[in-house]
Amino acid sequence: MSRTVTLQVLRAGWCRHLECMADRGGRWASTPFPALCGLIRHPDAGWILYDTGYSEHLFHATQAFPERLYRTAVPVQLPAQEPMHRQIKALGISPGDIRTVIISHFHGDHIAGLKDFPEADFIALGADHQHIERLRGHRWRATLGGHLPALLPADFSARLRVADPCKHIPLPAWMAPFEYGLDLLGDGSLLGVPLPGHSEGQLGLFIPDAQGRPAFLVADACWSAPACRAGRLPASLAMWFSTHHAGQYRQTYQHVGAVLRREPAVAVLPSHCTHAWEAFVDEQ
Repeated sequence: MSRTVTLQVLRAGWCRHLECMADRGGRWASTPFPALCGLIRHPDAGWILYDTGYSEHLFHATQAFPERLYRTAVPVQLPAQEPMHRQIKALGISPGDIRTVIISHFHGDHIAGLKDFPEADFIALGADHQHIERLRGHRWRATLGGHLPALLPADFSARLRVADPCKHIPLPAWMAPFEYGLDLLGDGSLLGVPLPGHSEGQLGLFIPDAQGRPAFLVADACWSAPACRAGRLPASLAMWFSTHHAGQYRQTYQHVGAVLRREPAVAVLPSHCTHAWEAFVDEQ
């Protein structure tokens, strides 16, 4: 296996919203929002996923009321070939080869495929895991917050490694105001970056060297890289329904925007931004 860390960004389904929901300067027109995942090959740790996107499990988890409201509010498109376990099979990778899934946060569009990777361990921030565990049995609260606890494998807690105790590694000065990353593998190759505001404990991922360039996967810290670069926030309605702490979200959003403006060579990859995804693929 090559000693290089490689990153592919793949779409596992999408939903449609008004463009202006992600960008206050956007159009009042429906546009697709992809569910993007990172497929990482590490020379020692093997195959790793950053999130799983949508999977058929989401449709099973939203058959009953009130969970069906999730499917109504977020109409999901999932072609038969796009669930992540099928995409990696097409690349010659068995789902059992995925040794680790790094979870950005526990909203349904990021964890719907966890059950498809029975051999994987999981990494997440403790606060976010604790939050979804508290929501078990509180179906209305969970659904209205975009959480579907039924998507978690039965043995999830036994397979989870909380990222919080990992060693703090200083980030490059040009990543300011982000100061440190959590050394997820102990070798400095994958650094978890807390991105507070959108959820109880959202975890971004900084890869210092992904095929010769840095990459920063920022999950839902922003939904549109062009809007974030320009300092245009999502619509107030979107922030009201989709942020755990609005003040923290705005600060994180500003920090991501600062990196976007200052370091255009860095691949900053939100989980739902078609523009950033296409630019990354074109540059590979």
